[in-house]
Amino acid sequence: MRNKIRIIILTLTVLGLLVSAAPAVTPTAYVKGILDKVMALQNDPALDKEARARAIRQIIQKSFDFNLMAQNSLGSTYGRLSPGQRQEFMSTFSYLFQDSYTRMVLEFLKKETIKYDRERLEGRDARVNTQMIRTNETIPVDYLMRPQGQGWLLYDVIVDGVSILDTYQRQFAQVIRTNSFDFLLHRMKTQVRALR
Repeated sequence: MRNKIRIIILTLTVLGLLVSAAPAVTPTAYVKGILDKVMALQNDPALDKEARARAIRQIIQKSFDFNLMAQNSLGSTYGRLSPGQRQEFMSTFSYLFQDSYTRMVLEFLKKETIKYDRERLEGRDARVNTQMIRTNETIPVDYLMRPQGQGWLLYDVIVDGVSILDTYQRQFAQVIRTNSFDFLLHRMKTQVRALR
């Protein structure tokens, strides 16, 4: 009898862990939540451009997996770096990505209609296909994400077939191949200093 009770308790504990490990929102709801917040900020007449940029940057900060993005953007080079170099690169990459993506959002995402087409699970990861509908054009935008705690974190955005992460990978690989990782990091840190 005691063994049966232990088995039942163990089974319930495992089921509880599995349920609590699942994200609380669907991938589509997660993307929609981010885009709704950004659109509200873009169309808030009480915010000036600086306040709007700060608020959008905070959303981006909370929504992306910068560790994974930094690692993937360097490919095999990442494995050869010391822990200190990895941390320095991740911090620099994160700052530049947040700045660049904030500027892109401020410039291109204003009053467009977003159509949510399809959501796919790919292993643990998810992909949400959307379309940004403007007066004279429709731009496909796909969001790739991983589960994180009770939610998700984005690790790539594919705009009109062009992956932001793949673009970084190609550019970084080119610089490392023709110069070095140290050269790349120095150049990135120079960009950060120019932005501050």
